[in-house]
Amino acid sequence: MTCSKCGHQTDGGKFCENCGTNLNADSESVQNAAGSENVQNAADRSQSQRYVEATKKASSMYFSFCLRVLKRPYTEMKHAGEQHIANSIITMAVFALAVSLSFYFGLKGFFDSLGQYSGVFSQSYAMPTFFEIAVKPAFTFAIYIFLLFVFTYAGLRIQGVQASFKEVLGRFGTVLIPFAALLLAALLLSLMKTSLFLHVLFFGLCGVVFLIPPAVLYSYQEKAKGAVDMIYATLLVYLMTFIAIRVMGDLFLEYLGGIGGSILSRMF
Repeated sequence: MTCSKCGHQTDGGKFCENCGTNLNADSESVQNAAGSENVQNAADRSQSQRYVEATKKASSMYFSFCLRVLKRPYTEMKHAGEQHIANSIITMAVFALAVSLSFYFGLKGFFDSLGQYSGVFSQSYAMPTFFEIAVKPAFTFAIYIFLLFVFTYAGLRIQGVQASFKEVLGRFGTVLIPFAALLLAALLLSLMKTSLFLHVLFFGLCGVVFLIPPAVLYSYQEKAKGAVDMIYATLLVYLMTFIAIRVMGDLFLEYLGGIGGSILSRMF
């Protein structure tokens, strides 16, 4: 046994032969420390397990909610509210990622097809990085979908609808789910390297712009106080949306130009 105080090795006994320290007390201290460490490790494992179980439960609830919405989008949207705000945020994130990833894998498929004829384009250095063409645009599309929600909320306010910001966000995100599913289908098609993904992507984006705002506005029609007719409120939402598209379109063109410059710089 080794004395914890002086480090002297002893064959046995209750006290250290060198300094007289109680060896039994040292042994009990070590055992207690080991026991405390085991208890802490067990608590950490238990807490991690609770986090995993909570994540699984939340994922299952979100998936079940999406299935219900896909069956009856408008009906489920009318019953949505503040309690669905987390689902709405997740759906907006899925929307932004699906669009940007579709562009990324679509461009990657384009490069792969050119690689059959040109060794230059088949080189990996010619392809922009994942961050350049997928991560950065995802933030742009997230801002765009949030602006569309803000414009829709503004349309409700000018109609005199007394609905909270969170409640409207819950409804907006709920009716966004079918279109997010379309964009996920476009992403799958882009992974399959088929140009059909562009048609599905365009259809989904048009549906988001032209169908979601009037659907949300109409769902509150019974609460409107008649300050502004729903037709004019919808037109106002479209006007603000197209202004935002115009501004963000310039940003997107600038982004595409940056990608083109990045490709040329890598090639030459």
